[in-house]
Amino acid sequence: MHPTEQTELGQAVIGAYFEERITRAERGVEAARAALAQAEARVERRRAERDAYQRDGSLHPSSYEREPVEAELCQWARTRIVCAALDGPAESAAYDRARAEEKALHRWLREHGRPVPDRFENPPRN
Repeated sequence: MHPTEQTELGQAVIGAYFEERITRAERGVEAARAALAQAEARVERRRAERDAYQRDGSLHPSSYEREPVEAELCQWARTRIVCAALDGPAESAAYDRARAEEKALHRWLREHGRPVPDRFENPPRN
C-alpha cells in the first residue's frame, strides 16, 4: 500500500468513527425527545384529571395507570406521612397534618362512594 493510500484510508477510518459517534448521539437525542414527549403527555393527562375534578368533583379512573386512582391517592397520602415521620420530632406538626389529611382523604372517598383500598385502612405508626 502506498503511503498516500495509507493516509487516505486512515482519514476514512477516522471519518467513519466520527460519523458513527454522531449517529449514536443523534439516536440518543431521538430517544430523549420521545421520553420528553411521554413526560409532557403525562403532565397533560394529570392536568385533565385535575380539571375534571375541579369541574365536577369526579375522579376518573385512569386506563394508563396500574392501580385505581383511589389506591394512587391513598399511596400519595401515606407517602407524605412516612416522609414527615422520617423528618423527626421537630416536624411532628407536619406528621400530624399529614395523618389528618389522610383521614380527610379516606372520608372524602367514602362519602363519594369510592373504596379505600384495604391496605390503607390502618394508619402507619410513628
